[in-house]
Amino acid sequence: MPEGYAEFELDIAAIMKSSLPAYFAALDPVPLLPANINQIPAQAQGAYMLYLNGTVIYIGKTDAKAGFRYRLNRHAKNVQHRKSLDPAEVSFKAVRVFVFNMFDLEDMLIDQFIETTGMRPFWNTSGFGSNDPGHNRENQESAVFDLRHPVQIDRDITAITPGAQEILQVFLRLKDMLPYTLRYEADGPGKQAWRKGHADMRGSQVTIAVGPQTTRSILQACLDAMGHEWQATVLPNRVIVYKENTTYPEQVEVLRGNP
Repeated sequence: MPEGYAEFELDIAAIMKSSLPAYFAALDPVPLLPANINQIPAQAQGAYMLYLNGTVIYIGKTDAKAGFRYRLNRHAKNVQHRKSLDPAEVSFKAVRVFVFNMFDLEDMLIDQFIETTGMRPFWNTSGFGSNDPGHNRENQESAVFDLRHPVQIDRDITAITPGAQEILQVFLRLKDMLPYTLRYEADGPGKQAWRKGHADMRGSQVTIAVGPQTTRSILQACLDAMGHEWQATVLPNRVIVYKENTTYPEQVEVLRGNP
């Protein structure tokens, strides 16, 4: 090597591995609520941990396309209306990392967690946070997270105004507010066909009763108005409403309109 010359390589991965877990450990988790999530800078990137009753249950990272707010708000929505899961018991920690595109923070933190505990965070192997599988995939095997915590259609909601209204508008409102996927049959072409729904929904009226509402009660009222040819199938991670008489392998239950 020439005199007066040397080479220095900063091992960022090693530094992060030795420092970041301790940095996380020094933070206190806070409830996984939009009020807490939306205080984080919108496009901040880094790594985060989800806790269930104080135990690490999931380790994730953000990327250039989706910062903390997007990821964590999505998770906060995904834990709503699930059986055997109280959203109030879910909390999070997040650490912004300004330089991390050369290595995988998520894998590094998971590996460190395994070294410490001897196991992976359970939700990292459960399919938690997976994308909607899409139409005509209802026969696929469900994720472990969804089987353990299937959607709950008996939770109270306050989304629908009592009184007579168009069925399509009720479905559009439910689709917008429910914390899980609601898919219904549409008779138009294209990806936006759901906006116009089915002819049995457009212009047809349903009367929403005054008083407490649940997803079940709203769906049943709509099905009764559309007729017995329609069914709502509750699957572990979503609800589908089609004009059919079909049994799905992993259905939780089926609602049908009155004959």
